Amino acid sequence: MKVPSIKTAIPRRRYEIDTFSVVVLGDIESDDPVNYKYIMAFVEMGESEPFLYITSEENPPNQREHGRYRVRVMMSGEERDMGSDEFPGDLEQFTEYGLQLAARMLQLLEEEPIRLM
Repeated sequence: MKVPSIKTAIPRRRYEIDTFSVVVLGDIESDDPVNYKYIMAFVEMGESEPFLYITSEENPPNQREHGRYRVRVMMSGEERDMGSDEFPGDLEQFTEYGLQLAARMLQLLEEEPIRLM
């Protein structure tokens, strides 16, 4: 699976939802060719590695007609570009969008995320 290469990052938010632990990282240093604003990582309880990433990435200046940031999902060896907008640059809006997106993907529509940090 293609996963973000994270050298350093600072946890900004932590959640639990159903059997998943979720962390939202900011201030990310990476060797990847993209500039990550935020990375949301989902880990199944009892596991050590994330199985799902939702990223907010800065678009190159020539690709900003639909917004400064794009959202990408990486899961099970697949990547999906979810489109570009301005909101993924805002921690609260990105987190809310990412949790809603993951809830649909993981069929957790009845579960309420519990914020831990």
